[in-house]
This record gives sequence, C-alpha cells and structure tokens, in this order.
Amino acid sequence: MHGMACRQFEIEIVDQIMGNLPLPKSRALQKHLDRCWSCRKLYTEWRELLKDDPGLEPPARLYKRLKMAFLLVQLKRRLFRPSFLWGTATAALIGALILGIGTLQRKQTLNAWEQLPIAAEQIPPFVLDNAETVRYPINPQEGHLTGIHGIIWVNGPGDQVYCFIEGLEQHAGYDYQIWLIKTVKRENGGLLRLMEQYGDLLLQQRNIQEVRQISISLEPKGGSLYPTSADTILVDFY
Repeated sequence: MHGMACRQFEIEIVDQIMGNLPLPKSRALQKHLDRCWSCRKLYTEWRELLKDDPGLEPPARLYKRLKMAFLLVQLKRRLFRPSFLWGTATAALIGALILGIGTLQRKQTLNAWEQLPIAAEQIPPFVLDNAETVRYPINPQEGHLTGIHGIIWVNGPGDQVYCFIEGLEQHAGYDYQIWLIKTVKRENGGLLRLMEQYGDLLLQQRNIQEVRQISISLEPKGGSLYPTSADTILVDFY
C-alpha cells in the first residue's frame, strides 16, 4: 500500500504504542500493519522515539499540540513534495515534543482534582462536588522541595481537609507530617500516605475553620508530638 495514502494512521500508531488505543481500533490497526509496509516503518520509528517510556501519558494540552503538529506536517506534505524532504524536520519536531512531555509532567501545576493521577473513586466526595469546598495551591518554602506541587481542599462546614502533593521524595526513617496552625496553637494533623512520588491525606477535625495555616514537615518515622524540623511546605488560609 502506498505510504501517502496511510498518513491518517500515524496518530493511531502513536496511541497504539502508548497503550491508549481502544481495542477495536487496535485490532484494526494491527491488521493494517500486517499488510502495509509504510505504516510498519512509521510504527518502528515511533516506537524508537517512545522507547524510553512506552507507557507515558502526556498532559491533555500537550497531546492536543501533538495532534496539531500532525495536521501541520500533513499539510506541508501536501503543499511541498517530495514528502521525504520533511522526514528530518518531522522527526526533530516530534522528538522535541516527546522530550517536552516529561518536563511538563514534572512541572505542570495542579489546579483541579481532574488532574490527580488517581481514580475518582479514591478522591473524597467533598472535593469532587461541593460548592463550600475551597482549594488552596501548595508551594514549597524557599529552598525546600522546589520540585513539588499540589493542592489542599478545605471544607469548613464539614470540618474536612484533603491534601494531595506530587514530587515528594521518600526518606528512610522519616514521614511527612501535617500541622494545623491555629491562632494560639499548632495541632498534629496526621502523616501523609506516600505512594511512589505523591502523598495524600484525608483528615476530619473539629473546628477546621479556626485553622489559619497548614504546614508540612519531615519528622522521624511515626511522627512527632511537636515539629522537629523547619516547615517544608506552608499554606495560608486567607
């Protein structure tokens, strides 16, 4: 089959390699690859580009840009022939986009529960749909954990707090402990549950509306009665 007739399969080839193609389309594409040398060549090229992390899932905005890049390349292929003149430029463009995926994943700021890398069933209901829940961004203190980002959701009427942080490093013999800072005292909020490079904590505490700040510090395993290290992360509720 002639390569120029099959370019519409290129996006599906990427989806297939990344494991994002629905089963019916995956089967249809596999049948096509069995009989089309040109698309098999494309598949091999894309697999090489993505081989460092075949399960990588780029942010939605970058994925849209990736598709737009395909459309632009296809337009150029039609306007300027022969198509092989665009091969090197295409590889460079797509290579740059793929290299950018990891960077954007690490630096993308969380600003909604839809961005959390966990199933919706694992997220407290008051986070998903409650007009009285307030969202606060998590930023590291200067010089501490500069690669982290996250959100704290606070529901005052329900006395509930949910904290989610990405980019945390695990330290043997230590836990991340949350502190609720009120006007006259600091209370223990509990220990973050660490899962790979993120941590979360759901806590229910009386008079949560009295809390003025939430801080997180690195404490000896099991936590401390009082902070033994400087605040790593501090969130102001104003």
